[in-house]
Amino acid sequence: MDNIKAFLIILVVAGHLLELFLKNGNVKTVYKLIYSFHMPLFIFISGYFARFKPKKILAGLVLPYVVFQTIYILYVNYVIDLENEVEFGYTHPYWIMWYMMAMIVWSLSVPVISLGDNVVHLLILAASIVLSIAVGYIHSFGQDFSLSRIFVYFPFFIMGHYFSGLMKNEEKRGELTEFYHSHKIPITMGSAVLFGAAVGAMIEYTDEYSYVWLYECAPYAVSHETPLYRLAHFVVALICIMYIYLLTPDIKCGILSKLGAKTKNVYLLHGFVIIALKHMVGLV
Repeated sequence: MDNIKAFLIILVVAGHLLELFLKNGNVKTVYKLIYSFHMPLFIFISGYFARFKPKKILAGLVLPYVVFQTIYILYVNYVIDLENEVEFGYTHPYWIMWYMMAMIVWSLSVPVISLGDNVVHLLILAASIVLSIAVGYIHSFGQDFSLSRIFVYFPFFIMGHYFSGLMKNEEKRGELTEFYHSHKIPITMGSAVLFGAAVGAMIEYTDEYSYVWLYECAPYAVSHETPLYRLAHFVVALICIMYIYLLTPDIKCGILSKLGAKTKNVYLLHGFVIIALKHMVGLV
């Protein structure tokens, strides 16, 4: 998981850097590919490690959110000195802080999504997918409290959490591992074909959709996304999650694994550099 997290945090930084060059069509295509799966996979892994520990949620999520939300707003208003001052507050997460807000809510949901047996879990997951599509019709669900993203990305968090439970069960983990190793070649090739088809379709139709849709931060009426495209985003992300998980080595990879253990620090701090660069080129 640390190896995947390292890969993803590199994509997060790279994606934000690519925003400096989105006028280039090829860059925009790469940008869309990154945003089609990197946050869903990050959230899947967040669900995998999520536990309902109030003190940890307070110290590891709530406190960093309050501190960095404050620092970012002070930074853009008084250091970067934007023409349009960012309103100070905590109900509208500033830029990358949406993830911290969402993680607080998702972590608090762990006792609820952990209830029941496998059948109940499937129903919870199905309900979360339906909600992720339906909330696009609610005009008030946007960036305030990260409501849109909280609901749209919730299924990935739930799947990660359930997958964690599966991996903790030695019997089921053994069965799954044995099945994978017995069918490794067809599973890997099949997932590679699906991955290639998903990426190929995105490249083929890249001009027909807006990269803004992939942020999943606004209702359909604002983003002009459609339920079908949101569902397609969900499927593409799921295929990418499966393929990357199968492809990533399950061994320590030196500095890569160490980076994967420190992704929250990189996530919270890299934004200051990106904002400064965007200001230099007139994007903020």
